[in-house]
Amino acid sequence: MKHLTLHGWAAYTAAFTVLAGALTLAPAAQAADDLHDAKPSRNITAPEARNDNPEGEGMAKSAPMALGKADRAFVTKAATGGLFEVEASRLAASRAADPRVKALAARLVRDHAEAHDALHRVALAHNYPLPDQLSEDQRALVAQLAGLQGKAFDSAFRQRVGIDAHVASIKLFERGSRSTRVPDLKAWIDATLPKMREHLKQARALTSA
Repeated sequence: MKHLTLHGWAAYTAAFTVLAGALTLAPAAQAADDLHDAKPSRNITAPEARNDNPEGEGMAKSAPMALGKADRAFVTKAATGGLFEVEASRLAASRAADPRVKALAARLVRDHAEAHDALHRVALAHNYPLPDQLSEDQRALVAQLAGLQGKAFDSAFRQRVGIDAHVASIKLFERGSRSTRVPDLKAWIDATLPKMREHLKQARALTSA
């Protein structure tokens, strides 16, 4: 190396200092860039987390009040009872002879179909599926009614569907109203009971005519 003057040595030292400083700063700058470019990790508890809430994402899914054993038994019996009355009543359109029996049957189809839809909404709110089939005894009774015609059908329908089924259902509903602690289920029971009592009254009036 050639002999450097005092001025040249000073310039050389300054250049070396600048270069060393640049090398020192480079890793820190790269780390900052990497931190800036890194994607944030997903947190399952973050607001954007997906859930199965039908009302939309970003909302915590609230757990509905579960139905107890007694309430589930009531809902099942009430649902199958309503399905039975609708199915049996539809037979009256082609098999009944008395216009009053046909009128009662038409009312039963309308009222019980509406009540079943309302009960379905209550059960859905509590994640409890309604039965969609009749019990074995109910299917057997519908089959018996289907084999009758005219006055024989009228008599059997009045007694078995209009009176017997409603007496049993009213007792079931009255017990359910007293025992349940689920507000919307109790409201459904209390709204349905008056119509069932009217059905029973109308059916009893047929037997005395």
